[in-house]
Amino acid sequence: MPHATPDYQALIPLGGPELQLRFRGPFEGREIVWDARFVTRRHSGEACNSITIGDEGPQGRRLTVVLDVAAFDAPTVHKTITMVRQYKRLRRGRHEFGS
Repeated sequence: MPHATPDYQALIPLGGPELQLRFRGPFEGREIVWDARFVTRRHSGEACNSITIGDEGPQGRRLTVVLDVAAFDAPTVHKTITMVRQYKRLRRGRHEFGS
């Protein structure tokens, strides 16, 4: 069975507590490039899961996602990107969720 090509660009190798990547997705009614950083709660020191939408930069709109996961492997990255893409009322600023 052939491997599916990822629909994101990882800027550092997968499998660690932090990942920098870029991917496309909707925001404020249009398709944009997310200049994203995914980080584990343990690595970040954060007490809860969160999504932070920042300003538009030269590589896309800045996005930080903090999750209570062990590491960012391919399945976790896919689930996280899907969550961002399907988040209905995503807006600028910090949004905490979960426990």
